[in-house]
Order: sequence, then structure tokens, then C-alpha cells
Amino acid sequence: MLSLTQSLFNLTVRYQSQLERWMATIYDTLHPSHSEDEELVRRAAFIVRNGAIKVTNYDPYNHRIDGVVQDVVPVQVRLLITEEASFCSCPADEFCRHRLAVIFSLYQQKSSLSDWLQQWRLKKTEQLSLLANERTPESWKTVVEATFHAVSADANWKERYRIDYSIQNIQQRIKKFTPFEREWQPLYRLFTSTVLLRILLTQIEENELFHLRTTIQTEIENIQHEMQSLANKPRLFAADPFYDSLAKQIREIAQNTNGLFALRFQLVRLFWEHLFTEKKMRENEMVFFETNQSDSSLYLALFYVLLQKKDSLETLVEDINSSQLVEWIYVAKLAESLNDQDSLQILLTAIRPFIHEFVNSSFSPWNRSQIISQLYGLYKQIEMPDDQREELFWQFGSFGLRAYSDFLIDQQRFDDWVALHHRFSSTLDYAESCGMKTVIQESPESTLPLYHVLAIKEVRERNRHSYKQAVRIWKKMKAAAKKSGKVDYWNSYVQEIQSKYKRLRALQEEIQKGNLSL
Repeated sequence: MLSLTQSLFNLTVRYQSQLERWMATIYDTLHPSHSEDEELVRRAAFIVRNGAIKVTNYDPYNHRIDGVVQDVVPVQVRLLITEEASFCSCPADEFCRHRLAVIFSLYQQKSSLSDWLQQWRLKKTEQLSLLANERTPESWKTVVEATFHAVSADANWKERYRIDYSIQNIQQRIKKFTPFEREWQPLYRLFTSTVLLRILLTQIEENELFHLRTTIQTEIENIQHEMQSLANKPRLFAADPFYDSLAKQIREIAQNTNGLFALRFQLVRLFWEHLFTEKKMRENEMVFFETNQSDSSLYLALFYVLLQKKDSLETLVEDINSSQLVEWIYVAKLAESLNDQDSLQILLTAIRPFIHEFVNSSFSPWNRSQIISQLYGLYKQIEMPDDQREELFWQFGSFGLRAYSDFLIDQQRFDDWVALHHRFSSTLDYAESCGMKTVIQESPESTLPLYHVLAIKEVRERNRHSYKQAVRIWKKMKAAAKKSGKVDYWNSYVQEIQSKYKRLRALQEEIQKGNLSL
């Protein structure tokens, strides 16, 4: 058996011109834009890097080299150098990675295989550059798809620790083909980003997509930015085919049921709300969704609101459930932005039965307060019987306390306002943030029981700091009693407090300092 490091170099020197011609033939025959060729060259180079080749026999008279390639199982390879012919014991009918690996191993003894591989892969860049300059949707789609397949050829690209880097790599490669003309650049970025999202959302398994949620959300935000750039510029006449192609890409994303519905819907509604604004185009898409089922009726609701199809919307909302309520609320906000009160009324009436489950199970406390504030802002704009509106606030729970407080103040139900904050044990600061100042101005006597409860709560803490807080509250209560004309009641109240807590010397001192009597 011949040593790889010693014998191959001598063979390479002897057959240098023949090997260079053979490598030139391989260079011209294989192309990196073809996934099969890319995989063939990649695996052959991998075999060479791992030193998995041994030359076993050399026949100088017939210019024949025999070798063994240690793959999953060892395979026999024979090269006839001067004839540029090769044979392999593997089952492959055509040129295989084992034959190519042996040729590579000979070539790299005197030349740089890395340089050859880099030059060979540049053929794809050159071809993609030509495609990008063609200014057709098909060419730009090919740029994205070829770039995606080149990166995803690595079996580990979807590993959790690599997938974000892999996608950034794809994006950077696509960016290199951005048109030079400034007027084409926003459309190129929008189009290629959308094609890449379509590939990710339709070709990657749902359990793998979960790790990409943040990356996809960021890409959607970038798309929204590009839409704004396009909206501020005149639309190119030559761009019409790109818009038609984008509509097809978005439709494919909508029809796919591979998971991440919220992100898919967000992308679809961005395009149809901001980019595809022609009425005829929207009507055609509405008809498509009416005749082709998707995984949600939300897509139809989007078009019914955009086109003000109120009767169709009223029938559609009968299928609303709590699982996609965030998206239904967005459709309601869309109706609000279009000043479509009828659609807003239809949507909010249909959503109302699911609000309690929705706000109390779907969000963190911070987000819950925000979503309730948004919901209350919507419900304030529609007509509702008072009993239904009050039921709505009870569905909000404690996180709807601020909204309910505003409602009770609007209704001048000040005693109920006080009872509400007593029921939920509001602090003084929170009660004041919910409109207590207005209640004091309109009905100061209503606040006296709440002030009393808050002050006594501080007294029960049994420390000087709490006593100071109690006196601070009593001073506010004193002002409310004076404003309501209850001077005798107040002085009697102060005497009762002093008598009841006469053994609490520190409290008595703070009361004296506070000068509570009127």
C-alpha cells in the first residue's frame, strides 16, 4: 500500500497537466447553483479533509491508480488518468463523491484545493448576480431560493445554537445582490425578505419554527419598514409583476398550516392593509378565500372589514373563539381606524363573551393591564346597555379596575366607585390614580368610608412610619369632611379615634402633630 503523503505527490507531478485538464472539466461540468452538484463537491471535499483516502496500487504502464475511500463502508476507486475515466464500487450510476475525492486528493498535492473550491463556488455568485440584475420576480425568487439551499445544505444548519446565525448568513448573502439603482432597493429588500419568510414558514417543521419566532418577528418588522419606504415613493411601472408575485407569496403563507399563525396573520394583514390597497385586488383575494378554506376565518374577516362587507362579517363572527382573540381584536382596531362603527360594533359584540377567559389566562399581569386598557378604549366607542357594560368590567377582573372606575365616574355613581375600591382593597395611591380627585370634587362625603378603612389599615401595622401614613390619610379625610360640610361629624370622629387608640402613645403623638381637629 502506498503512503498518501509520499506517493500522491509524485503521481501529481507526473500527471499535473492531465489533472489540471480533468479539474477544468469538473469545473465546467458541475455548477454550485445545482443542489446535487453542490452536495457532491461538499462531501468529496469532506472526505479529503478527513484523510479517508489510501492509494493501494499504481500501474505506470496503463496510467492507472487504484485506491480505497473509507466512507460508511470502504469503496474501491480506479482512475485512468490519461483517459479522464474513473470507476467506483459504490452503487452510484453516475460520477460519485468517492471518485471526485480521489481526484481532489491528487490535485491538492501540488495545488490549492481550497482556492479551487472558492473559485468554483463563485460561479453561483456570478450567476445569481446576473439573475438579480434581470429585474423579474422569478429571478429574484431564484436568488433567495438558491442562497437558502446553499446554506441549508449543511445538515446542522437548523440546530438551535446555529439557526439564527444560518439565517443571518442567508440574509447577508442576499443583500450582496441588491440592485445599484436606489429606486429598486426598497422593493428588492421587501421582495426577497418576503420570499425568505415564505420558505421558512412553509418548509420548516413546526417544532423547529418555534426557535425562529423572534427572528421571524424581527424580519416582519423590517418588512413593515420597507413598506413605509415604498409608500413614500412613486410606484414604478415595471414593479407591477413584483406586486403580483408578492400577493401570491402572501397567499401561500396564509394557506400554510405549519404553525405560528399569529405571525402569519400579522404578515398577511400588513400587506393587505398597507401595500395592496386597490379595491379590485382586495375583492379578488376575498373571493379566493371564500372559495378556498384556510386554517382561520380571520383572513376573511380582514377583507370584510377592508371592503366594508358588514352582512358577511356578521355571519362570520359566529365562529369566533378565544384561541385567536388577539388577532380578532386587531381586526376590531382596523375597523376603528377606518371609522367603521358598524363593523366595530359587530366584532366587539362577538368578542365580549370570551373576554374573561382571554384576559385572565393569556397574559402576564403587566400585559393584561395594557390589553384591558386597549379593549376599554374600543368598547367606549360602541353602544352597549349599562348592564352589559358593567358585566364587561367584571370580566376584566381586578386589572379592569381603572376602566371600571372611569365608567362609574362618568355615570356619577360615586358610592359605587368607593365600594369598588373597597372591594378590591385599593391603596390610596392607586385609588387616586383611578379618579379619586374627581370623586372628592363631586361627592366628597362618599370618600369618607374609604379614607377610614385605609387609615385603620395603617394603624394596625403598629409602627411609627405607619402611624404617620395614617395621619396623612386622615388629613385628606379631614379636607373631604370639611368640603362636604361634615365638621361636627369629623371632630367627633377624631375624638373617637383618640379614645380607641389611647394606649398607642406614638400614634397619639402623630395625631397631635397632625392637628386633625376642625
